[in-house]
Amino acid sequence: MTPVYVDEQIIVINKTAGQAVQSARPGDETVTAMLEKEYGKIGIVHRLDSPVSGLIVFARTKKAAAGLSRQFSEHLVRKRYLCAVDSAPPSEEGVLKNFMRIPPGTGVNKVYIAEEGGKNTREAVLEYKTVYRTEKYYILMIELKTGRKHQIRAQLAAAGCHIKGDVKYGARRGNPGGGIHLHAWSLEFAHPATGKKMSFTAPLPDDPIWNAAAAGGALSADTD
Repeated sequence: MTPVYVDEQIIVINKTAGQAVQSARPGDETVTAMLEKEYGKIGIVHRLDSPVSGLIVFARTKKAAAGLSRQFSEHLVRKRYLCAVDSAPPSEEGVLKNFMRIPPGTGVNKVYIAEEGGKNTREAVLEYKTVYRTEKYYILMIELKTGRKHQIRAQLAAAGCHIKGDVKYGARRGNPGGGIHLHAWSLEFAHPATGKKMSFTAPLPDDPIWNAAAAGGALSADTD
């Protein structure tokens, strides 16, 4: 975990794959626990799955928490991810729309693609673009239009594109350390106190696939 930006209202960090944002078990060394040791009580307004790396914003005040939560709920936050998948997507770029069934209750560790109108279902929408290809993997840039649990992982798997290391959603084998090749690369929102546009990007983890993608120009592909 690396702090990217800190002021009196918000904290933005670059999370390492394998780190949990929070845990139901007191005393766990989570991202939240580490930040609260340094900065005091913080508010969680969105999350990244434990095996995912990249950007997260936290609130330091009730006002900031309310403002950021409103932006997330109204889909005003721009979130872009990079991932490495084992098969070509349906086209070079496009939109995936699915209905996802999220089992009720806490402790849910997997979601499912479901029929429209089914029980406990919600629509999930993302845009994708192929930005690079290695010998074995396709590098996709993903922009979320909705924010569902495990959305990118489940939707890509349903399209036949399994994220490297994501055995939960059909990858052939895991990555060392338990992380997956999904990185929350870019985050844009309005500062909850000033209204100023805030824009952040997180360097890719040091890894042969990510290094090849960066060297091949994946990060310069349509980032407007």
